[in-house]
Amino acid sequence: MHDLIIIGSGAAGVSAALFAMAKQLDAVTIYEDVGGKAGTQQQLLGQVGDEYLAGAEAVQQFERRVTSHPNAVLRDRVISVSKHNGLFHVETQRHGVRSATAVILATGASPLALDVPGAKPLLNHGIGYSITTHTQLVAGKHVAVIGTTKRALRGVIELARSAGQIYLIAPDDTNLTSPLARVLAGLPNVQLLRGYRVTEIVGREAVEHLVVAHDGEPSYLRVDAVFADIGLLPNSGLVRQLAQIDPDGFVLVDAKNATTQPGLFAAGDVTTAFGENILIAIGDGARAAASAYEYVLAHPRQPEAEGSD
Repeated sequence: MHDLIIIGSGAAGVSAALFAMAKQLDAVTIYEDVGGKAGTQQQLLGQVGDEYLAGAEAVQQFERRVTSHPNAVLRDRVISVSKHNGLFHVETQRHGVRSATAVILATGASPLALDVPGAKPLLNHGIGYSITTHTQLVAGKHVAVIGTTKRALRGVIELARSAGQIYLIAPDDTNLTSPLARVLAGLPNVQLLRGYRVTEIVGREAVEHLVVAHDGEPSYLRVDAVFADIGLLPNSGLVRQLAQIDPDGFVLVDAKNATTQPGLFAAGDVTTAFGENILIAIGDGARAAASAYEYVLAHPRQPEAEGSD
């Protein structure tokens, strides 16, 4: 029986775990691998040195601190989360069921991947799925953004402040009449390629150019980097029967990262809160842990509850 179980790693998960440790909670963090898509460095053609990602070093330090404590981390896959008699029960694949007073979900979201030749071998070598994480890297460069989600349009506006040229590849008209799209129309270094689709990404060690098609006619774009934002799949399946989610599957949270289920909190990209940034996720995880701490204080363990587990 624990005070708190944190599900997931990445910036939000390790930040929550470190906060819980500081408050001397009996907490365990359960995950298979260290996650966090926003923390992946890019290597562009001709790039000298590693890309700097604000907050990445802090996350690494947090993880080292957390994993140095015995029994603070359980490397396993969570199968289900349920709640009975005021306690949460977290079932894992290899270690059975762990119970806790409170739970924090920090499982993130998985981007829909490009399914074109060259996309997989050039991943992290000019191809990325988190636009706003890498804006400083592409200053003065030619960049292609694939997709017209709200995140993609926000990302293009941010990129336009520093990138030399941006090609916004829009296979359909989704969100192209939105206020964000109207802002994009007035940016001199953004070219909208309406009705185009990517057919291949070409490069040896890193991205060199794209092959795009319009009405069956191919053309070539020389680019230094490609960012795809064709949708996110929030990893919220574990709590969909416990808490309210929005139509896209993101977990609804309030200003304290509390879900609609008392004692269940969520942090990071799995939530409806705006994020996709390491520093934001760090704060998100700490805030969720602070809220969970308050909940645990208000719901002390009952001896009979522990014995019934």
